[in-house]
Amino acid sequence: MNSSPRRALACCCLLVLAACGGDKAPNAGASGSGGTVVVALAGEPDHLAPPLVVTISGKMVVDQVFQTLATVGADGNTLGDVGFAPSIAASWTWSADSSSVDLHVDPRARFHDGHPVRAADVKFSYDLYMDPAVASPHVASFPAMDSVVVTDSMTVRGFFRERSPERFFKLVTNLSVVPQHLLQQVDRAKLAESPFAQTPVGSGPYRFVKWERGASMELAADTSRTTGRPATDRLIFRFVPDLNAAARSVTAGEADFVESLRPEGMAMVTADGPARPVEYPSPDHGYVMFNTRSSSNRKVPHPLLGDRQLRVALAMAVDRKAVIRNALDSLALPSFGPFVRSLWSADTTVAQIPYSADAARRLLDSLGWRDANGDGVRERNGKPLHFTLLVPSVSATRRQMAVALQDQFKQVGADVTIDAPEPAVLFPRLQQGKFDAFIQVWHEDATPSTIGQVWSGRDLERSANYGWYGNARVDSLIDLAATATDRTKARALYREIYELIVQDAPAIFLWEPRTFALANKRIKFSGLNGTAWWSGIPSWRIPAGERIARDRVGGSKS
Repeated sequence: MNSSPRRALACCCLLVLAACGGDKAPNAGASGSGGTVVVALAGEPDHLAPPLVVTISGKMVVDQVFQTLATVGADGNTLGDVGFAPSIAASWTWSADSSSVDLHVDPRARFHDGHPVRAADVKFSYDLYMDPAVASPHVASFPAMDSVVVTDSMTVRGFFRERSPERFFKLVTNLSVVPQHLLQQVDRAKLAESPFAQTPVGSGPYRFVKWERGASMELAADTSRTTGRPATDRLIFRFVPDLNAAARSVTAGEADFVESLRPEGMAMVTADGPARPVEYPSPDHGYVMFNTRSSSNRKVPHPLLGDRQLRVALAMAVDRKAVIRNALDSLALPSFGPFVRSLWSADTTVAQIPYSADAARRLLDSLGWRDANGDGVRERNGKPLHFTLLVPSVSATRRQMAVALQDQFKQVGADVTIDAPEPAVLFPRLQQGKFDAFIQVWHEDATPSTIGQVWSGRDLERSANYGWYGNARVDSLIDLAATATDRTKARALYREIYELIVQDAPAIFLWEPRTFALANKRIKFSGLNGTAWWSGIPSWRIPAGERIARDRVGGSKS
């Protein structure tokens, strides 16, 4: 996602829409299909209107109920169209000059109410995302298009304004197709409040059944799909805000899966118990994000954190390994910059700002920050070295990290106050720039080209660059990397981007979680996609001999 404000509440991290394909669902009527999978989720969706869904929990549900035009293949390639798996689009044909692409709708595709999916639905869906009245936060995630038109009942043609190597990826993976016949009369300015957003109808592997607010949501397999029905009959999302309570529900057999284990949850796992931990690549990383602009006037630098040298000194003061160990024990690894290890552009040899409290003190001295009155806090021109560190009230991990960071900053003479507001208060403050520093968690997309959404100095009012960091060289390199068709060249460009950002210290890059899910042993799957673990749910199986009472409610008995 480029410069759109993809703001998410789930786990208080910002969502970048995952667009990776999972395992394909079994063929319709596959032998042995049946059973119920219960997933314990930490967050609950606010609604299920695809153009406006920004929470991770909402995206998990939307991806089961709706389909995109195509999905990224198993090799993770996002350049060109090689390896993409068909979905709503059964195939595609490029024009001779590659300025347009014809997307051929699968004639077997049906919405859950029985209406066939047609080209008009695809165009309607695209227009819905682009409509200013809808105000979709995902508009900038799409490629620049001149138009999308219907050429016949089963074909839409997209005319590209840009020639980027990821234009196909951006179009086909971001567009969830919705039914025109159910939405054409809906007030677009109130789409999130519409009945459709609460009881959606899509064409995905599962159809919506019911939503018990604050408790659970139930989906049922679309058994009429000729393109492949899910391997299980029912999918239930149970909302359990506390991850340790969610882990207990899995070990007790009340749920089948929770996506993330904290150390306390890991301690509940026993070799002879009903559940097993499953490690998978993490798409998340966390960091202390500094506000480089004044919280009262974004046109001027922050009185403290607008100074790169001061930010570097603060970065030197942080022992990342100690912070990680304090909050996550062995369930995280140090972060090396604005990327995660699972990205193809990742480079763990990027030069770092070294940890040295003594070097931090010397640099602060040279900048004129000294403790003249002996109270332990440095001052300059009569002003103390003091700032506030924001953390979400709902994140125990980040609150623990904040305490460790507060102590480390104190060791070099910086006074830090921890503020832990509720998410409803915190996110508006971030968007308005009314903060000094924030412990952020970012959920990466399948492509490194989305780095501009957080670290580009352009279009700051509409981006997720809440610290308003800007470096013209970084911006130009992002443009070059996003248009590079050769991975080797692109990787070299991304390495330079990463090194420049790390050395500018707009953030202190702290950790990447070692992500362990907890799954009941009766649930069979081959692995989990790091960018979107939920993409493989339609292929999860429960062998007939391992099914329990809830597996036989409202489903097949095979």
